[in-house]
Amino acid sequence: LDEILGLEAVMDRVRDFHQELIEKKDKITQSMYFHGGLVSSFWRLPNELLSQIFHHCLPDTDPKINHFSPPSRLKAPMLLIGICRRWREVATSTPCGVGCTWRSMIQTGSGRLLRLMA
Repeated sequence: LDEILGLEAVMDRVRDFHQELIEKKDKITQSMYFHGGLVSSFWRLPNELLSQIFHHCLPDTDPKINHFSPPSRLKAPMLLIGICRRWREVATSTPCGVGCTWRSMIQTGSGRLLRLMA
């Protein structure tokens, strides 16, 4: 009898855990549905428009030494190239000034990170 009661208690815990998992799955599904619309609109942006957005995200140059400050993973361009492959490809082909691309700027400051992300 004790063994049966013990098994019933275990089964109750399994049912409770199963219900928790179902609720978590439903929340994740709702979140994916809600955020899916946000993500899909970014995928529809043409590369040229993304390139323009990335260009406006570039850090200011230091007028004394006339080059960009060292890249930070928390700021553009490093932050943006970590979003997805498409953004990295667009960003690294986006000009950032005369004779300069994001790729050259990133490689100058952190070529190792760019190789790791490729």
